[in-house]
Amino acid sequence: MSKREAFHSQDDPRRLPISPPGTRRIPGIDGLWAANLDKDNLFTQIAATATHLYEQTPVSSSAQGLERLKAIARLHSMLDAAEAAVLADSYEYLVAETVSQGSQESLLDDPGEIEEPVEDQSAYFYGVNRSDESLIRSSFVAEAAVALRSSERKVQDKLFFAEGLRHLCPDILDSLSVGEITTRSAQEIVKHSQDLAPEDVQLMQQTLLPIARQATDSAVAQRARKMRDRLHPKPIEERHKKSAEDRKVIYWHEANGMSVIQLHLPAEKALAIINTVNWHAVRNADPEDHRTEQQRRLDIICDALLDGWPATEGTPLKARVAVTIPALEMLADPKRALADLEGYGPIPVGTALLIAKDAPSFIKVLTDPWSGAAIDVGREKYRPSKALRDLLRSRDVVCRFPGCNRPAESSEIDHIDAWAQGGHTTRSNTHLLCKRHQMFKHVLGWQATYLPDGSVNWRSPNGMICVELPGSVTSVQNFDFEKEQTPMLPTIELNDRVRRVLGWLEPPEESTA
Repeated sequence: MSKREAFHSQDDPRRLPISPPGTRRIPGIDGLWAANLDKDNLFTQIAATATHLYEQTPVSSSAQGLERLKAIARLHSMLDAAEAAVLADSYEYLVAETVSQGSQESLLDDPGEIEEPVEDQSAYFYGVNRSDESLIRSSFVAEAAVALRSSERKVQDKLFFAEGLRHLCPDILDSLSVGEITTRSAQEIVKHSQDLAPEDVQLMQQTLLPIARQATDSAVAQRARKMRDRLHPKPIEERHKKSAEDRKVIYWHEANGMSVIQLHLPAEKALAIINTVNWHAVRNADPEDHRTEQQRRLDIICDALLDGWPATEGTPLKARVAVTIPALEMLADPKRALADLEGYGPIPVGTALLIAKDAPSFIKVLTDPWSGAAIDVGREKYRPSKALRDLLRSRDVVCRFPGCNRPAESSEIDHIDAWAQGGHTTRSNTHLLCKRHQMFKHVLGWQATYLPDGSVNWRSPNGMICVELPGSVTSVQNFDFEKEQTPMLPTIELNDRVRRVLGWLEPPEESTA
């Protein structure tokens, strides 16, 4: 098995809430120009942008070059939108034509008088039905692969994306056609529309589109996944249990005496293994050892599998992962509540509780009940610096630089407004940055501005703007870029059960005022 096959996506157009091919509304006599995206809205934009780039003088500064790159990126988005529209419409026409042809043939008065076509004879020989949708789709993908000079696997993925845009996410297609969002962001929204109801997909479009216009692709992907998990008709625990049944080991051989092993397993176990291996690789590093860190990690895994786990002191596997369990959300709706596994994302609360069962200690984290973002931590047992670190780890999850996904444990506390310039060590003036991106901020002139909702507005040395959301945000539809205060949730009755979950063994004293 090749690497391509092993890591191929599981995107399936049948899981999108759209009508089957051949039954969808087909544009009028003018073809795709009469559909949602007309000629002016599609190709005129492409022509104008390409002409603008063509007429520009050679780049004379880095700022000018970056603006040119932004225009090229917009052009890429426009071309991908046009490709998706043409691809989806072409396939729809093919299916409709095939269905229509089959219907006409069935209306013949005496079909026995007409000699059976060679294609039908061959279809009978191979035991296939020429009008079968899967066969039509395979043939079309093969033809489109020739036209696009691409592989059938890639075209298959493109067709899934095209159908999702054309027939399910018109707002996303519109934004892509004018270069407002990237193709990757559009793909993530379509991908995470699988298994949802049409009205939930519409909600996802309305929620994520403003974010996609400002944030990075990775931020959009993270929010799309979290939103899908919350909107999915089946509880996350049921889905995770079913997925765990598909756990497997896949391997294939490559050149120069090397092979690849792929493990498909539950995320909490994968991260436990990864974090433990990383811990041993750093803990047992020898100054005289000239192996790279990656080489040490692999050698530790091989030693553990072939010779047994190294006989060194260390923390058990279960303690090498971090989970966030939303207490109030769990009380409000236990079946729909989602915990967060650091480094992965949403997991069932039941799985999180099993992980936490053997944990040696807990940290109380206060989250915004509307957005899910971490806003404060308990300070009863921790020094302020430790409490702040715990807060930032829970709130930010990863390095807050645009597009960086280095985990919190590989990042450090950074002052947004420098300490030397009067900045305070507070949650509104600190965030997590990896060492590399701290250097970007302090040496290369990148500027960060903390916004009231907890997001960070980044400005590059040449004026490129990007907004990064806190990694702990779960309900992105309630996350506002402008308002300083989020809407209030309905009041949860402070009964004995709620008090136990919050750790209030005794009810707080009532005010006598």
